Amino acid sequence: FIRQRKCKRQQLKMQFKAITLLSLLLSVAVGVDVQGSFGSSTSVTANTATTINFGIAGINPSLTITTNQDAQVTLSLLVSAQTTPLPQGYNLLTQSSGASTNIGYQFNVSPSTTTFSANLTGGVLASTALAILAQANVQAGLLQFDATTQTYNQIAVAVPSVAQQLTFPLPSIGSYAFVAFNIQSPIPTFYGYARELTANVVTRVAYFVNSTQQLAIDVKSSVQTDLTVNYTTSVSNSNFDGYVSLDAFFQIETSSAAQVAANLSYTFDQAVLAAKGITADTLIFAYQTSTGWKVDGSASVSGNVVTQGTTHFSQWGVY
Repeated sequence: FIRQRKCKRQQLKMQFKAITLLSLLLSVAVGVDVQGSFGSSTSVTANTATTINFGIAGINPSLTITTNQDAQVTLSLLVSAQTTPLPQGYNLLTQSSGASTNIGYQFNVSPSTTTFSANLTGGVLASTALAILAQANVQAGLLQFDATTQTYNQIAVAVPSVAQQLTFPLPSIGSYAFVAFNIQSPIPTFYGYARELTANVVTRVAYFVNSTQQLAIDVKSSVQTDLTVNYTTSVSNSNFDGYVSLDAFFQIETSSAAQVAANLSYTFDQAVLAAKGITADTLIFAYQTSTGWKVDGSASVSGNVVTQGTTHFSQWGVY
């Protein structure tokens, strides 16, 4: 009898612990829903998944965010395009956000020391946006815009939900535009951003110098790795006998050892060539070694684009 009572008490204790643990798990999973207003900050509690609804839940935009500390979150509407032209092959997607239409959002979290995980669900896509996405070889994506460098970075791709909305992760504060893009177009990428390369698949990536000049890389890697490119207008010992520099240098590297087969393409400005006193037919890519600059293969020029193949990445310059 005593043993039975002890067993009963142990069972009750185990059941209580299980119920307590389940309650904690459910409280974390469910999170908190609050109402927000575009352009106004919303308070969120540390380590709590908070969904901020901007209008009617399930119809209008919402932002789900978890922060490492108590924070203020602000989401504002972008109603017009940036002055910097969109990358080639990209078009803005208009959506309805309550009583307004917009093409993206301005996202901010304070204090600036806050780390977070955030997912944004946009408004219902307009009929014109849905028509664009219905075209062959077209996908929906999210572009981040850097106002300082006037460049774009593709963050993610998505498929519209049944409610005709798109959901994307927001990796950092900034300006974001919902876009449609042709899957054959180079992926716009920030300098210093790690762009994942899938093994044995050709990836096309583009890096803006300015509105008229950019570097595009078509690359196939032997292994899955990250591609990172950094840009500068000058390097030490840039002299290359017989050639004139366009003052465009790119440090190209992968995160792991990989065999690569790539084409480098640089879109140049004819006015820059004229100022340098050179012609397009003399343009080449050169890479820097411990003994100076060297040419890897031959270049071809079509229109205002010079292209050259390579099987290695390092410091490259356009001459």
